[in-house]
Amino acid sequence: MSSTTYQTCLANLSTTNNGASPTTDALLECISNTFDTTHTNTNSSIDTFFLLYAASLVFFMQSGFAMICAGCVRINNVQNTLLKNLLDACGASLGFYTIGYAFAFGGSTGTSSDPSGSTTFIGTENFFLMGVENDSFWLFQFAFCATSATIVCRFLFSLFKLSSHH
Repeated sequence: MSSTTYQTCLANLSTTNNGASPTTDALLECISNTFDTTHTNTNSSIDTFFLLYAASLVFFMQSGFAMICAGCVRINNVQNTLLKNLLDACGASLGFYTIGYAFAFGGSTGTSSDPSGSTTFIGTENFFLMGVENDSFWLFQFAFCATSATIVCRFLFSLFKLSSHH
């Protein structure tokens, strides 16, 4: 049987007071701290969910750009165009994983005692995502990186021919 937050706090405070009943202030503070922790965890989970949801929507734009490109070329270039879009996404994932995220978000002049320092021009840490704690933020930024690379490269779709795939 699960106990309520009130019962848990009452039991915890009673053991710290050697069986004496806790004060109302101490009991309310314990309940408030428990709810604050739960609220923080819930907010973090919701933030992560929406970052993942938005990243999937942005990344799904890749397929839309692939269809646009496929519709703009002659039929004998459709496979090349679709493969190019796939390779754009794969190349963006490798590039953003290795150095892209680090260059964009991996540097600041702030210290642990003064974290409000300004951000450096180019990042100097977090290469290969070492030290990155928020993977959902990385995925969100990667989706934009890959999509923007596809937008720029889609204008070159008919200039290249991948002859090894015919």
